[in-house]
Amino acid sequence: MGETDPTPEGNRWRPVAAALADRRRLHLYARAVLADNDGACLDPEDLTSSETKSLAVLQNAGLVRVGERGVEPVASVFADLLAAGVRTPDTSARRFLVNGRLESYPRKRSDRLELLHFLAGEVFEHARSPEPGLRPVLSEKELTTRLTAFTADPAAIRRYLVDEGIVARDAAGTQYWLTRPRPAEGMEFA
Repeated sequence: MGETDPTPEGNRWRPVAAALADRRRLHLYARAVLADNDGACLDPEDLTSSETKSLAVLQNAGLVRVGERGVEPVASVFADLLAAGVRTPDTSARRFLVNGRLESYPRKRSDRLELLHFLAGEVFEHARSPEPGLRPVLSEKELTTRLTAFTADPAAIRRYLVDEGIVARDAAGTQYWLTRPRPAEGMEFA
């Protein structure tokens, strides 16, 4: 279970579960833990041939190690497995997307604003400028098409972007542009 362990990160628990699924290995592991709790260790020289095989499986699973004192349980194995399965939660606006698409609109206003700013930044990122030095502009069709990559209801998101003042449109509703720059990652939205 060290650094050269070929077991994929998500499956590191499998060798441990497999080792403990066998009653003889479970019993040997329990003996090693109890002996360690009593301040002594199992002597590998005192094990039968089948217990020696079980010991090898427990060692390969990272449950025990054989040291100078004898067979010692690895105290951190379960904590390490639990820690390996913990993922840092996504705090970016992408947390509102499932497979890159918006499935439900956030209830909290700050979450909605964060999502809308993110979507506006994504759809306007490669928008063209009508003239050098002017802000990029998208037609209604271009904006709707780009929003379709993120949502099944691009018209609603387009309307929310305008209502929140993140995107402005001309009087005819044919041209759209960003009114505010894309906020920095991790910015709080009120």
